[in-house]
Amino acid sequence: MCVQHQLQLLLFLAVLSLTKSYSVVVIGGGWAGYSASSTLASSSGADVEVTILEASPRNSGGGLAGGWRTASGRPVEAGIHGFWREYQNTFRVMRDEIGLDLDDVLSDFTPSVLFSKNGRVATAPVLATSARKGRKSSKSSNPILSSIYGSLPPPLDTALLADFDEKRLNLQDRISAVGLLSGWADFGQEDPDSWGRYDKISAAEFFLDYGGVTPNLYAELVSPMLHVLPMGPGSDISAAAALSCFHVFALQTRGAFDVRWAKGSLSDLIFDPWRVKLEEKGVRVEGGKRVNGIERAEDGDGMVVTAEDGSEYTADAVILAVGGTSAAKLKEGSKALKEAEGAKRVEDLRGVTCVATRIWLEPAPSPTTGLGGGAYSSTTLPKAVARAMGESPIAVVGAGVLLPELEETGFCIYDLQRMHAEQHMAEDTACLEVDMYRADGIADMSDDEIVELALRAVSSALKIDPLQVNVVDRAIVRARNAVSHFNIGSAAASPGIKWGRNVYACGDYIDRQGHASWSTEKAVVTGKQAAERVAKDLGLKGVKARVIPAAPDTPQLSNLRRLAKSIRRVSGAQRLPVPVPWTIGKWIRKGVRP
Repeated sequence: MCVQHQLQLLLFLAVLSLTKSYSVVVIGGGWAGYSASSTLASSSGADVEVTILEASPRNSGGGLAGGWRTASGRPVEAGIHGFWREYQNTFRVMRDEIGLDLDDVLSDFTPSVLFSKNGRVATAPVLATSARKGRKSSKSSNPILSSIYGSLPPPLDTALLADFDEKRLNLQDRISAVGLLSGWADFGQEDPDSWGRYDKISAAEFFLDYGGVTPNLYAELVSPMLHVLPMGPGSDISAAAALSCFHVFALQTRGAFDVRWAKGSLSDLIFDPWRVKLEEKGVRVEGGKRVNGIERAEDGDGMVVTAEDGSEYTADAVILAVGGTSAAKLKEGSKALKEAEGAKRVEDLRGVTCVATRIWLEPAPSPTTGLGGGAYSSTTLPKAVARAMGESPIAVVGAGVLLPELEETGFCIYDLQRMHAEQHMAEDTACLEVDMYRADGIADMSDDEIVELALRAVSSALKIDPLQVNVVDRAIVRARNAVSHFNIGSAAASPGIKWGRNVYACGDYIDRQGHASWSTEKAVVTGKQAAERVAKDLGLKGVKARVIPAAPDTPQLSNLRRLAKSIRRVSGAQRLPVPVPWTIGKWIRKGVRP
């Protein structure tokens, strides 16, 4: 072979090595899986074949988050999902990667009304700038508070501007909430030491014994919020999870509790067009592929993923984008996961069972109009329901609303006629949804029993007469152990992005001590981070997570944090949270020094 031919062969081999083909299998097609796949598909300088394996045979996009349609063509979802103001990474994905106009698919920011078992507790107003130009944010009806609105830092804006029912919370109750500033300032949202301290005690113990809130404030405000945000009673939620959750969803910035809602099913509005974008980038999305095994290839470098239908997929890397309990089940039959150092405590993770009940009713003879909140101001739900939900189409309800089946079950009530365009346009039905959390026993009921319970729950929570309605259609979704449960010690069991060689994971239970985000936003963030880590390990070029950091501390919170560190240093408290002064006597009586 002449020198010229040798040089040509070497050049060809060099080019071939630079354009090596890689394959990545993503298990799970929800927010995390789609986010990871979209980020990987942006690779430049390397040929990457990305395959999403989704367990659902419907292949409707979005996995559990996406939804589907019934045989009669009506849309169904596994619960309604909100988009909080600080879901900055999620909003950017929707705008830049899917090409959506947020105003086309999401409502404006909407107030929420909180109910305890005793009735309405408070309405959380929209505090920050409206999502749409020309729309004013809601403030307090109190002229004095409205006049100082702009100067109130979080969380004082939420605490003072929310419309509280004086019959539920008196002045002493509300003043006692000041004690929570101590823990809020002491707990570092992305600080492993803080997570280690607060993950060892329950939220109930923190709020009552360390934070010093009154029992009434806890029962009427804190407990209902715990039942619908981290989805559990305070005795079974870690203080770390509660503080992180409340910070992200309500306290970190002005208007953090402001929420936008999809104007229809997430599958139709978001995941279907997202799947089209992914497929245009070469990503394969395969439905009906429930994975039951992940093993190392015989050469030891790659991975082999098997599905229940016998399909096999070889890959250079695998990303698990499923829930923690699903990952634990997968680990049981996968030697590669059993050997993965990062997955050693996955089986300690627990799940929350949710039951979503969508009910189509015979409409009222005439609509109720002039209703507040939501994308639409009228509904043909029963008049009593419409009037009780006049401030907002969303009612957030704590546990124990005088029904034994709901002793530990919180739930949300949604008037979908005021939220979803398709339901608003329907003339032959009115649509009501009741999503119940920590609903293990309810999931075992029949469809008829669940519908009957949901209607009784609505009547009991809204304090109206029992509903006498004609049910036209219904759809029940039982998501058993499908939502991450942030119980005591769960943060210590939370795995990181990389579990072992060629094995990665993303989801809302991943890297809890990292980026301060929750739910959909956390899934999107960790999906991008997992893709970036895969790219780094495989040597892929052009793959960047470009994660927007969580909102920085306000100046007021930064000052409080410095004070909290000084108190902790002076007091010598290293392990437990520092209690507020008016609880010191309780700790002395217990003979405990924090």
